[in-house]
Amino acid sequence: MHDFEPETAVPKRSRAIKFWAVCAALLAGPSLLVWLVRAVGYGLQCAPGPGLCHGIALGGGLRDTLHLAWFAGTDTTITLAIAFAAAIAALIARRPLLAGLSLLILPIIGLVLPVLAVFFSSYDGCEVNEAGVGSCVLWGAHMGTAFHTAAVAPWLIYAIVPYSFALALMVGVIGFLFFRRRAPVPKHNGTITDTRRFSDQ
Repeated sequence: MHDFEPETAVPKRSRAIKFWAVCAALLAGPSLLVWLVRAVGYGLQCAPGPGLCHGIALGGGLRDTLHLAWFAGTDTTITLAIAFAAAIAALIARRPLLAGLSLLILPIIGLVLPVLAVFFSSYDGCEVNEAGVGSCVLWGAHMGTAFHTAAVAPWLIYAIVPYSFALALMVGVIGFLFFRRRAPVPKHNGTITDTRRFSDQ
C-alpha cells in the first residue's frame, strides 16, 4: 500500500517553489541585469573607456543597474532575511539541498557579480576607491558611487559569509533529517513498500 499525502500537497509544493523563485529573483536578478548590460558591451566589442559605445551611452545603463544591485545586496539584514525565506520555501518543497544552497549562495551573489562587473569595466585612469574620491566616466556616463561601492562590497561579503554558512549548515541538517523525500522500504516478505509521497512519483 502507498502512504498517500493529501492532493493539496502538490500545489503546496508548487507554490513553495514559485515563492523560492521570487526570492532568488530579488537577490540575484539585479546582478544579472548588470551583467546583461556588460554583455552588450562585450557583444559590441566596446573597450572600457570614457567614449560612447558605438554612439550608445551604455555606461548609463550599467550605472543604473549597478545602483539597483547595490540597493538589493548591500543591506545584509534584508538579504539574509530573503535568503532564509527562500530556504524555508525550499524545505516546504522538500528540497533540503536547495535550501542549504539558497543560504550559502544567494546572500553573496548579489555582491560578487556586481563587483566582478566593475572589475571588468574599469580601465587605467578610472578610480575606484573606498573613499569615493573621483568619478570614473565609462561609455559616456559618470559612474560615481556605482563604481566606488565595489571597493566596499568585499568587506560586506566577508561580514555576511559566516552567518550565511552557519544558517546554511543548520537548515541543511534539518532538511536532510526531516524534509527529505522518502525512499522505498523493503517489507519482511521481500516485497517493496514505496513510502514516497504520492506527489513525488
